[in-house]
Amino acid sequence: MTAQRCDGLRLTGSGGANRVMEAELKRLVMRSPFQVRLEKPKREGEATLIYPFNAQVAWVASCYHRTSSRISWDLYSSDAVRLEPLFADLVPALLPDDRLPEGESLRFSVEVGPSRDFEASPLQLRGVVKNAIVEALASRGVTAALDAESPEVVFVVRRAGATDDARRTVVGIDIGGGARHRRGARVVMGPAPLRETMAAQLIMLSRWDARTEPLVDPMAGGGTIPIEAAGLAAGAAIRRPMDLPLGHLTAFEDLPIQTPDLFPGTVPRILALDIDPGRIPDMVGNLRAVGLTGPSHEKSIVIAQQDVRTLDPEYVARMLPAVHGMKPGVFCFNPPYGVRMGAEAGEEQLLTLYSGMGRAFARFKGWRAACFVANPRFVDTFGHAPVMTKPASNADLRGAFLVYEF
Repeated sequence: MTAQRCDGLRLTGSGGANRVMEAELKRLVMRSPFQVRLEKPKREGEATLIYPFNAQVAWVASCYHRTSSRISWDLYSSDAVRLEPLFADLVPALLPDDRLPEGESLRFSVEVGPSRDFEASPLQLRGVVKNAIVEALASRGVTAALDAESPEVVFVVRRAGATDDARRTVVGIDIGGGARHRRGARVVMGPAPLRETMAAQLIMLSRWDARTEPLVDPMAGGGTIPIEAAGLAAGAAIRRPMDLPLGHLTAFEDLPIQTPDLFPGTVPRILALDIDPGRIPDMVGNLRAVGLTGPSHEKSIVIAQQDVRTLDPEYVARMLPAVHGMKPGVFCFNPPYGVRMGAEAGEEQLLTLYSGMGRAFARFKGWRAACFVANPRFVDTFGHAPVMTKPASNADLRGAFLVYEF
C-alpha cells in the first residue's frame, strides 16, 4: 500500500447540491480577478464536486462560494482501512511534499469526516493522522502542535468515493474556513432558521436575476434569505483570506488579500416581510451586522411587517418603487413546517396558512416562487403544481426545494 498524491479542490454540499454548486463557482470564476479556465469537475455522489486544484480557483471558492458546506484541498489518498497501514502510507508521502505549511512552528488540528467503513474509531483515525503529520513536519524542521481551539491549519480526513470499489481514505486541508453556513452574520437566531448555505441554494434554484427582477421574502424571520440574496447579487465575499489558512500555504502566497465585490454594479431590489412585529428588530440587527443597512441600502432592501396572505402586486410596487419597469419577480421563502415552528399553532391553522399563501401568490402573474419545505402536505394545500421538486435536508429535517411559476 502507498498513499497516492492527490491535487483536488473538493466542494461538499448538502444532498443534491452538485449542479447548484457548479453553477455558482462558474459564475464567480468568470468575474474573478484571474484569467483562469474552470475545468469540468468530477462528481462524487450527489453532494461533492472535485476540481483539478488551481490556487486561483481555490481562492475564489474559499472566499466567495455560498452554496457549499465545506471546501478542502485533497492531498493524499490511500486504500488503507486500518491504522498501521495508513500511518505507513502517509509518512513517506508527507515528507517531501512542498504543499505543506512552512515555518518554524504550526498549530493544527485534525477533523474526521464520514469514515464508517474505516476499521477503527474516528478518534483513533484522528490520532494516527495527527502522529503522521507531526513526524513528517518535524523532519522538515517544523514544530507542530495539536491545537483544537485555535489551529492555524485544519487537516481533514474522510473516507471518500462514489462506489464501494472506489472507496479510499483521503487526507487534505480545510481551506474554506470550516462549516460554511456559519457566516457570522446572524446575531439574532430565530426559532427555525434556514441554514445560510441552503438559503443560497434556494435563491440559485429560483433563477433570480438581480439585475432585472425584484425578490420578495414574505416570511423573512431573521433575514437569512434577503442577506444571502444581497450577497449573491453583489458577489460579496463570505470569508477573508486573513481568516483562512491560505497565508500558511505557499500555493496562495502571491494571491490578493482583498476581496472586493465581484458584481459591484448590481443593485438588487429585495423586500423582506414578516407578520410578527418582534422579528423586525431581529432582521434589522442581522442586516446591520453584514453592512446591509444605511443610506446606500435603503432602496435596495426594504423591511416591513405584513401578512403574506394579503400580498398583492400593488403593495410590492408601493414598497419597492424601483421595480417599475422591471420584469416580474421571485418569491423566495422558508415557511413553517409544523415541526419546530408552527407546531403549537396546530396542523389545521398551518394548512390554512399554506392555502392562503397559494391564493396570494396567484395574484402575481409571471412571477416565480421557490421555497424549502419539510411538510409533506404543503404541495397539495398550496394549490399549485411545482415545476421543480428537489429533495434536500435542512440540518436534520428532510424536505424538498420547490419551484413554482404563476
